[in-house]
Amino acid sequence: MIAQEVIDQLVSGSGEGKASSEWIEKKRTVLLAHPSQVFSGQLKRFDTQRKVSGSLFYWLWEKAFAKNASISRFHRFRSIDNLNPSLKVETITTLLPSKRGLPFFISRKSNQEYVVPSVQDGKVLTNHYQIANEQIHVFRPGTRRYIHFVEPLKQAEFGNILFLVGDKKSGNELKKIRKIFSAIFENTPHKVIRLKDKSNVSPALWMKILQNTQVCVYLSEQPFDWSVLPLEALYWNVPTIFSDKNAALSELLPQSPLRLSQFLVEQPSLKDLRNFSKKAKETLEVKGVFSPLNMAEQYSALYRMMGTPEGLAEAEMGCCN
Repeated sequence: MIAQEVIDQLVSGSGEGKASSEWIEKKRTVLLAHPSQVFSGQLKRFDTQRKVSGSLFYWLWEKAFAKNASISRFHRFRSIDNLNPSLKVETITTLLPSKRGLPFFISRKSNQEYVVPSVQDGKVLTNHYQIANEQIHVFRPGTRRYIHFVEPLKQAEFGNILFLVGDKKSGNELKKIRKIFSAIFENTPHKVIRLKDKSNVSPALWMKILQNTQVCVYLSEQPFDWSVLPLEALYWNVPTIFSDKNAALSELLPQSPLRLSQFLVEQPSLKDLRNFSKKAKETLEVKGVFSPLNMAEQYSALYRMMGTPEGLAEAEMGCCN
């Protein structure tokens, strides 16, 4: 979802100043993607059904691709536990949550750049892997562009308590948390979505889910979590409670009464939660989280900072499962 959104925003940002990418506008991009993936714009593509993995065989294939495609830079989107040995080509890696825990080692070679959604995630790279600060780029998380091109959400009069479970640890605590919410919001049904199961959260279906949601509870404490779904819930004025240990949301909304620990202590009413969420939305708007080209502006700035060597005709921008 992150890869799809970043690439679509980069295409949409053509000619838009800060969001514009020279690599996109001058057709210097090769997009490595699955044949079924649909992206905005007429980008050069290299279609493959090979699934991204941390195996030696995948690394050899990726290494051969980078060499044969004659690319000058490689931008990939990977879970931190799915990184291969580094390539010789300059590489930008947008880090995503792990499925199996943090790896023992990741490359700290000077030709590797890492993009993370929080300062705390950057500290994981420096403290655990001794990666230099200048190789780490903290980007502000954001929402998908679709929110600006659809009718406002019309919430049902009665809805569910929606639990979004993003990792195993949170899943283990779910039963206890649901019991507390049942006591606070009596006779309100619960809906649970386990994000690790690759649930369908496409814009149309996600809006339908939110339409029938009274309160959204985001249970994810994983590093490198971009928190797109809870940010979209807040955009649509759905009261959203989040784990204190979610680095991205805690840094965007420090000391927020929407933190799970504070909710459990104070147990505010639904009316109070709506007021808290309204103020959170205002804070996020000021920070640019809801800007339609939020991600494109940040990535384009990084591309410009890295420069474009003369004489190299192509650069690969996106790599997705």
